[in-house]
Amino acid sequence: MNTKEVQTLESYFKTENEHWNGYAFQMLCEVLKQGNFENPETPLQLFSIAVENLPELYETPLQAVQMFEAETDKLELEPKQKLFIFEWVLKYLKNSEFEKEGTKETKDLNEIKDLLKTQIERLKLEVSKLPENNKPLTGTIRDTLKDLMQKELEQLPETLKELDPVQRLNILCKLMPYVLPKVESVTHTLGEPGAEKEGWFD
Repeated sequence: MNTKEVQTLESYFKTENEHWNGYAFQMLCEVLKQGNFENPETPLQLFSIAVENLPELYETPLQAVQMFEAETDKLELEPKQKLFIFEWVLKYLKNSEFEKEGTKETKDLNEIKDLLKTQIERLKLEVSKLPENNKPLTGTIRDTLKDLMQKELEQLPETLKELDPVQRLNILCKLMPYVLPKVESVTHTLGEPGAEKEGWFD
């Protein structure tokens, strides 16, 4: 990411509105952490469009939400990406103060929030039906346990250092069969001619 790109991103959370800045910055951190957008500016742009325009631009709340979703469709966002944006917009609107209660703007905003909730539930259902979210449960548990075991094995040397010598030897003895081949007892007649006739395997 070059200097110009960084400055562009910073412009979204370095405004005069501290409340807005906090949400924009948190959202950007989440985008960078998840890596769910190729261009991290995309969700910030949509977030900005929604927050600034949803309550004002359109004649009805339904039209406002539909037009905003059309904006996400133009960018060909995946259902997961749409869900991410809608959840952040709703979070902001729910925790922000606008006009006084009882005004038309407030009523419209409440309707917009209800419509956003409906869209979020629809998107969650859509995302849940995606192939990657429909792994068999046993497979998911197995993968989780494998990851857990891998992490524990990586930390094993440090864990063993913290134990006293007797405990350490005890654990090593228990782990040994998984590392070294199992030793089986044999006799001097095993494999000798006539061993089977003598009833060795009886």
